[in-house]
Amino acid sequence: MNRIDALLLDTNKIVSAMRYSALADSKCIRAGLVFASGKLNKEISNSALIDMATSIELMHTYSLIHDDLPSMDNDDMRRGQASNHIQYNEATAILAGDALQALAYETLASSLDITPAQKICSIKALANACGHEGMILGQQYDLDAEKNEYNDIKKIHELKTGKLIQAAMTMPHLGDEKQKNQLMILDEVGKDLGLAFQIMDDVLETSADSSILGKSNQSDLINKKLTYVSAYGVQESIAQAHALSNACISKLENSLDNNEVVSLLELAKFMVEREN
Repeated sequence: MNRIDALLLDTNKIVSAMRYSALADSKCIRAGLVFASGKLNKEISNSALIDMATSIELMHTYSLIHDDLPSMDNDDMRRGQASNHIQYNEATAILAGDALQALAYETLASSLDITPAQKICSIKALANACGHEGMILGQQYDLDAEKNEYNDIKKIHELKTGKLIQAAMTMPHLGDEKQKNQLMILDEVGKDLGLAFQIMDDVLETSADSSILGKSNQSDLINKKLTYVSAYGVQESIAQAHALSNACISKLENSLDNNEVVSLLELAKFMVEREN
């Protein structure tokens, strides 16, 4: 959050809208994954991890602003406060989201602590995670599902949510050939954890109070969303999320140094045991 605060010092309306969403109360799980994964790479600096985590969080915040727009999910509440388009207006919210996306790439490109090879691979990974084969495609499938034109809920979640979580897990190891083996493991774990995380989001939206969630707990129902709960029911969804998390924990414990994956193990548990 301190890094984002330092990046957004101007006083114009767009920066105000960017700060409003980017500095709102957040779990910062994706940033946490960057740091937890980064502990496995002894050759990357904390400053580099801060820039990577910042870029991931900026990209995530952009996606939330656009996700809440009237033409998308039409949500009035996010992170315990009015959605960006409610606080400002729809046009400003769109521009703020666009600006946050651009700043995510700029943060990586201008970092003094990320090597040129890491920058190229990180920017490519972030673009892939959020572009027409990643989050954006997942969002389109999500909208199509509201009209019964698409019905693969697993694919929606893997693209719309999972891809960015995968990027958070792998970014600290990109551009370094010595990290190749654990990079493969972290990519697989990131994919399954991303799915588990979103399944629990579906569950919480049916059971948790809006004040705890920080967003509307009726949005999926109102928008007739295809969710894991609508497809499998609450108990089966919870069982699938925990099975994915447990499988990730086992893979981390069996494949990597247990002393170095403690933080990742804790996050893997938290992602399916959280209350919001």
